[in-house]
Amino acid sequence: MIKFISHVQVPANNLDHSIEWYVKFLGGTLAANFGDFAIIDLHEGPNINLWKTDDKTTSTFTVNGKPFPTIGIEVEDIEQVIHSIKDSGSDYEGDGHPVYDEEGRKFFRFFDPTGNMIAVHEEPKR
Repeated sequence: MIKFISHVQVPANNLDHSIEWYVKFLGGTLAANFGDFAIIDLHEGPNINLWKTDDKTTSTFTVNGKPFPTIGIEVEDIEQVIHSIKDSGSDYEGDGHPVYDEEGRKFFRFFDPTGNMIAVHEEPKR
């Protein structure tokens, strides 16, 4: 029946700027730009489709008033990603350091240029 999740879709207030940001700061590759939307390939897992919009909207939702991401990305080096996000000037949650869970996973949550929250996580080294 279901094979896999092929893509996720998020709004982009400035498509060209968002494409540049996802490529430069998240390491994605521009797979296609159709003018109204673009496909960013993150090299593993689903693609991210960026949809050009003038609406005041994001893919971020809230739980008890706290923002939550719709996209979670596993990374190999979370410190490098955090450095890249800080260099991008994007907003992020917390003090700019990863948060650890009880099993030693590292998490960091930040926002793309449109305000879509993204979470990255690094699994503990075994």
